[in-house]
Amino acid sequence: MASLPRSLWEILLAAESNNPRELTCDECFTIIEYLADELASGIDLQTIKRAAQRHLTRCPDCRQHHERRLREIETTLVEQKL
Repeated sequence: MASLPRSLWEILLAAESNNPRELTCDECFTIIEYLADELASGIDLQTIKRAAQRHLTRCPDCRQHHERRLREIETTLVEQKL
């Protein structure tokens, strides 16, 4: 059974892990396009992170969703290390 393609955040997170999985061609192009878009727009990623964090402190629905996704990520990373 073929695995589902990873989302951008999963690709970036995996790239930072101690045991990164080899990227597929599509994943590599996704990262390249993302970085090219960010460079072209001149957006500071720290600004985006701060804006998201401010929203999470004020929105319980998004905060719950964010916390659930973090737990899923942690579970995935633990399973990959086994």
